[in-house]
Amino acid sequence: MTQTTLYFYTKRVLSVLITILIVSSCVTPKKTGELTQPKPSNNSAQISDQENAKDYLDKASGAEPTQAIAYMLKAANIYNEEENYIKSLWLSGELIKLPLNNEQRFNTLLVKISSLLALNKYEEVDQQLSLVNNLITQFQIPPNKQYYQLTALIEKSKGNNVKASYAGLLALNSDNLYDEIAIMALWSDLSTLAHWELQQLKKLQPPEFMGWLTIIEDANKWGNNKQVLDEKLMEFQFQYPHHSANFIAEQLMLVSQIDDPLIKNVAILLPLSGQHKGIGEIVQQGILTAYQNNETRLIFIDTHNLDFTGLSLRFADENIDHVLGPLLKPNVDQYIAQNDIQLPTLLLNNPTLAELKDHQFAFSMKREDEAIQAATVLANDVYKHPVIFSTQDSVSQKIALAFAKKWELLTGETPETVMLEANEKMQGSLKTSLDIDVSKARIRNLEAQIKQKIETENRNRRDIDMIYIAAPTVHTRLIKPFIDVNTSTYSNSIPMFASSLSYNGTKDEGEIRDLSGLTFSEIPWLLENPWQNKAASQTSETLWPNRSESLQRIYALGYDSFSILNKLEQMKKLPYLRHYGQTGELKIGENNIISRSIIWGQYVNETVKEVVME
Repeated sequence: MTQTTLYFYTKRVLSVLITILIVSSCVTPKKTGELTQPKPSNNSAQISDQENAKDYLDKASGAEPTQAIAYMLKAANIYNEEENYIKSLWLSGELIKLPLNNEQRFNTLLVKISSLLALNKYEEVDQQLSLVNNLITQFQIPPNKQYYQLTALIEKSKGNNVKASYAGLLALNSDNLYDEIAIMALWSDLSTLAHWELQQLKKLQPPEFMGWLTIIEDANKWGNNKQVLDEKLMEFQFQYPHHSANFIAEQLMLVSQIDDPLIKNVAILLPLSGQHKGIGEIVQQGILTAYQNNETRLIFIDTHNLDFTGLSLRFADENIDHVLGPLLKPNVDQYIAQNDIQLPTLLLNNPTLAELKDHQFAFSMKREDEAIQAATVLANDVYKHPVIFSTQDSVSQKIALAFAKKWELLTGETPETVMLEANEKMQGSLKTSLDIDVSKARIRNLEAQIKQKIETENRNRRDIDMIYIAAPTVHTRLIKPFIDVNTSTYSNSIPMFASSLSYNGTKDEGEIRDLSGLTFSEIPWLLENPWQNKAASQTSETLWPNRSESLQRIYALGYDSFSILNKLEQMKKLPYLRHYGQTGELKIGENNIISRSIIWGQYVNETVKEVVME
């Protein structure tokens, strides 16, 4: 097709498209509403924000093809702003069929992605984004603000807050325009990131990030102390006089001091008799360690065979102003069902039957949470092809499933999961999953052909770059050494990671030797680190030297639950406020659920120590 023919073909097709859209615009009422997508950045035509989609279609009808395409792209973007996503998707879909140049194709695909994203068509979004990224790579098309904004939304939909925030920072710095709304939106995202997410973001080295990190960490730590925070904010303004976050510093200075609530009488609901008495008493010990004989009055109530319907009257008689507990899930559900109890409450488990009320908060020690954190950290690292080894107990399977789901959401790839029987069949399953049996079969076949014994070494499969283990320590001690021994010297060793289930806090030399090199997630209470309350930890070890690591976690839960009780309302009103506890860095998440960020440890050089993974 000659250039002249191409010109007239394009003009004729555009004319048909414009006619269809102008006619449909005349009969379709304009839909207005709150914007849910970022405003596209298309400067191909000199345009006015006051005009609507039909105005640009009218302009396109008399313009040359290049200018007409620019006008139609603007119309498609406005359709998105008007939440008329179907029409925008149709228009961008028709435009992409035309012989566009690379820049036109790039901008058209962005409009199409914006429409698909609004319509929750995530598979198609990924397909179109792949085309956009190919254009960027092959033709060096510079990503624009709209590209970064859309990338941020896509990553957020996958739950990848790190990459979403990275794209948001690039979007903010993609032009020289001062946009207070965009700055506030970015702060809203950045200030809710956990410590480990901020450290991951730091590794990506986005523009202006050290300034953002400074103000975020100050707000995390000092958000409930206005005097100290204001001093830190003034230091920030002096250190970063031209930083975008100066606007945030000004806003934070306007926030009034939120005083600690007056806590006089706390009802603590725990199982102090019956089957779960032991667990309840350990939580009680943790609470009493954090209590330190302050002026608050503690009233312990045994939940074993407790009639929850009478609690409201009992609370009134005791002048209760705050509640801590219950601990067991059935009791949590019974407590939530008491609609006449309106007291601030920190539950020590997540409910299963109902949502939390506005005055209720929930704090639990689900190990699945650390699997989600691990999957995010490792997926954002260099690893692409993990294998999950899990034993078949319920806790291990929950950890493995949580890791696999998060990995698939972030990468689009389903990791291989191998369920191991905790018996003599375990080695067979490991051999099969690592292709060791296949290697041995090849060796036997070769020996049969040459009719002599040869010196060989088994080779493991090469398509694995990481192993995640979800298994108790006793089984991890079998899994890891077996993999080490059966990994070929001709290939690099496979990095192995695990949940806290694989660490029991022991100082046993044999265990440390068996698990050498294993990296695992853990709570600060069980691993020496800056967050650990060393005095309380040493006291606990002196009083209960033989307590298992699982019971120590429950003790830490009790300790943190009382420590955070007077900060709950502050943390709810100030989403950037954090509590650095013994179970991790704590923040108020969705639905008043407290989420935890934990740390990493590693068996190395005949000891166990904290390592920085992020």
